Amino acid sequence: MGQLDRVVEKILGSAGNVEMVYELGDLLRKEGLVKSFGDYSGGLCVYAVDSGFTVPPIEIAGGYVWIIQVAEVIMGNSCGGPPRIKAYVEHHPDRDLAGVEAKVYERKALLRALEAKKKGELSFDIAIVDGEVLTRYGEEVEAEASGDALEIMRKATEYTVKALDIAHETGTPVVGVLKRSYSGDIKFSHGFFDLGLNDRTIASIILNHGEYLILGTYVDLEKRITQQLREKFRDEAPHPRASARARWIEKILNSYRQHANRVKVVFYKPMLSTVKLAVKTEIAETSDWSVEKVVSALSKITGNTGFPTPLDYVDTLASVRQDLKRLVYELVYSKLYQRNKEL
Repeated sequence: MGQLDRVVEKILGSAGNVEMVYELGDLLRKEGLVKSFGDYSGGLCVYAVDSGFTVPPIEIAGGYVWIIQVAEVIMGNSCGGPPRIKAYVEHHPDRDLAGVEAKVYERKALLRALEAKKKGELSFDIAIVDGEVLTRYGEEVEAEASGDALEIMRKATEYTVKALDIAHETGTPVVGVLKRSYSGDIKFSHGFFDLGLNDRTIASIILNHGEYLILGTYVDLEKRITQQLREKFRDEAPHPRASARARWIEKILNSYRQHANRVKVVFYKPMLSTVKLAVKTEIAETSDWSVEKVVSALSKITGNTGFPTPLDYVDTLASVRQDLKRLVYELVYSKLYQRNKEL
C-alpha cells in the first residue's frame, strides 16, 4: 500500500465506518435533496469578482498597513472585455483587518456592477463571488474588535444586502463559491454527529457527476441542526461542534434577517469527469434562474481546477504581487522618514 493510500485509509478510519457516508447519502436521496442537472446549452455571460490582500500586513510603529486588490471581469460566449483591477492601501492603528476590508471593497464592486446592469450600462447573466455570499466573521473577532472595526464589518453586510436587493430586481442570480470549506452542515443537519468528514468530502463521495445537493437556506439549517441536537442529546451535554455551528449560523441570521431566506447552500459535482471533488456554493436564485439552471451553467464553465473559469481568472488577477507590496512598503517608510525630518 502506498503512502497516499495509507493516508486515505487513516482518514476513513478516523471518520468511522465508511458505510455511514453511504447511509447518509441514501437518506439525502430519499428526502429528495439530491437531484440531477442537465447539460447547459444556452448563451452565458458571467460577472466575477474577487479580492486579495497582503498577508501578513506591513507592521509599523503606528499600527498596520495593508494592500487590497480587487479584480473584476465579464466573460462568456456572448460577451467579454478587459478585466478591471484596482488596488487600495489601508491602515488601522491596532488590528489587521485586511480580510474584512477586502470583503467591503469586493462587495462595493459587486454592487456597482449590479447597479450598472440595472441602468443598462452592463449586461451579464450570473454574478459570482469568491467565498460566501452572506459575509460572516468569527465571534472572537467581533468580541475583540474596536468600534471602527465593527463598522467595517457592518459595511460588508450592508453592501451585500444592497447587492442582493438589486440582483433580485434585475433577475440576476448571485453565487458564492467556497473553495475552502470545512463545515459539517450535511452531517449535523441529519444527525450523523459521529461522522468525522467535512461537508465537501461527504458531498464528493455521495454525488455523481451531474448531480447537486440542496441543503436549504441557513434558516433551514439552523432549525434542523437545533432539532437534531435536541433529539440526540436530551439527557447529556450537546455535541460541541454542532452546537457551535448552530450558534454561528444564528449570527448570520441576525445579521441578514429576511435576506438569509434568499440564499441556499448547494453542493454540486461538475459534469467534467476529471473533477473528483464537489463544489460548495451559496446561491441566491431568481425566478428565471433556478438552482438547477445555475449549477448546470456553472458546470458548463468549469475548468481543470473544478471551479468556474471566470472565478479562477479573477482569483489570479486579485493576488497582490511582491513587487507591489515592496513598492508600497518603501513609499510608506519614505513618507514616514520625510515627515519625521519635518518635525
